[in-house]
Amino acid sequence: MAEAEEASPRRSLEFAESSVLEAIVPASSDVDIKNEIDSWDGAPDDNGSILPFLAQRHVLLLGTS
Repeated sequence: MAEAEEASPRRSLEFAESSVLEAIVPASSDVDIKNEIDSWDGAPDDNGSILPFLAQRHVLLLGTS
């Protein structure tokens, strides 16, 4: 039983190390992201982006109000 408990963290670590998180910040504020994703054929681009068809902002400034 101790082996099974110890094996789970390793699998979780492997999952985390092999996962990709990509933030999406569209260049246009009025883009329908759901519609864009639904119409995508799934092909990646040369830059490695998982959403190559969506023009994104290069800079995002966050401020306090």
